[in-house]
Amino acid sequence: MALDAAEARASINGVETALRSRVSLPLDLRLARRRPEVAVVPRVLRPSGLPKLDALVATPSDPAGVLVYFPGFDTPLGSWERAKCQYLAGVSGLQVVLTEIPGMSRYGDSIPRSVRSDMLRGHIGSWAELNLAYISEALAEVVNTETMQVFGYSTGCSLAVAALPVLAEWGPIEGLNLVEPVAITKRNIAMLQAHNLADWTRLPVSLGTNVGHGWVMDALRAQRREPKTKYGVVDLLAIGMVLSSAELAARLDQVELAHCALARGSRSSLCQRGDFDQLDEALSRRHVPGPTIIVEGLGHQLWHSFPTVAALAEAMLAP
Repeated sequence: MALDAAEARASINGVETALRSRVSLPLDLRLARRRPEVAVVPRVLRPSGLPKLDALVATPSDPAGVLVYFPGFDTPLGSWERAKCQYLAGVSGLQVVLTEIPGMSRYGDSIPRSVRSDMLRGHIGSWAELNLAYISEALAEVVNTETMQVFGYSTGCSLAVAALPVLAEWGPIEGLNLVEPVAITKRNIAMLQAHNLADWTRLPVSLGTNVGHGWVMDALRAQRREPKTKYGVVDLLAIGMVLSSAELAARLDQVELAHCALARGSRSSLCQRGDFDQLDEALSRRHVPGPTIIVEGLGHQLWHSFPTVAALAEAMLAP
């Protein structure tokens, strides 16, 4: 990895301290690590009075803590996501907990009307609270909460940031990791969809980086045969309204952070460079340490590239 800008520095109590670094991550077709041998156990969660959701729990040997992973839009928890959990657990040494997003499960249950009403006004709070009910149940499988990392991709970044105050009550949060945050600029639904379509045209490049890695392609083919998520039109609109707001950036300003890593693809349309840079600058002003990573040559769907998944896991989570 090469630094593409000088590290941000600040004087704290008279001591000059490195804070944030700008890191350029070249597009690399190699997969340096073998698939980690980490057990991933599927779970079906059903908190009292709520619909079912699937979950995954990945447990490395002697986990040092827990990583709460918030996935992106329309993410089925099949072979593809299990492999990502193995990478995150293998690199971090943390037990990884991942749940489906309410309103986008293989069971097809709708978002509750009261929650959806808030979302249609562009607010994420009640949706995050709903998600936390499932995460709380999944955390019953966790053996060590002395250290907590929070990780989000795309839509999951918004849920991760909104959930931080509650997660902080459950255990000390060592770091927040956001890959391709979307809700950092205000735009209308039509523009959000236009940016989404632009990024989908870049998906073949991300998927193409997996060619030549046999187990990765096997996982991808298996995923295509497994159950997909289901969601309704009204729920889709509600999610779109949340992602069309700048609520993530506003909420991030209101939470205490010990460390925050950011990443985006250099060609991303959903995560605009100007807004992403402002997010980085806001963290610098607050003296929040962590890398800001640009993945060269990829768009929003960089999380579909396993060489990139491995590299970002190393850059963001390696002890």
